[in-house]
Amino acid sequence: MKINIFNNARVALKSMPDRKILRKAVKTALGDKAALDGEINIVFVTEDEIIRLNRLYLSKNTLTDVIAFNYPPAGPTAEGPGFPFGDIFVCAHSAKLQAGNIGHSLKAELLILTVHGALHLAGMDDATKKLRGEMDLRTREIIALCAD
Repeated sequence: MKINIFNNARVALKSMPDRKILRKAVKTALGDKAALDGEINIVFVTEDEIIRLNRLYLSKNTLTDVIAFNYPPAGPTAEGPGFPFGDIFVCAHSAKLQAGNIGHSLKAELLILTVHGALHLAGMDDATKKLRGEMDLRTREIIALCAD
């Protein structure tokens, strides 16, 4: 699994999570799916871009912190060679606001949101309070495993 990272929001490098940790955390979140051919794109975007994506693809005209898109399998199997697996869009502006409200660094919040998006790609859902709690717990577990 290839993992690409794009900083389209121009987040300062000192505020960005370590790329090695980001990749490890995403692969951990994907579990068995990380062994598939294909790629994940992690894209850090601006407030305007996340609103545009939310409106265009999810019919919501609101700011959000992370959006993940799975792609359908290529060819006859889900392991289609080189076929993108999915994209994770993380809003740097939302991450900065949330980091300030929670009391941790922007770097930590960007990592949390990226792992959250990867868990969505892996099939987890946060549609209810219970599911959100399970997803938040798994996010913390992954970060603890990968940030050491």
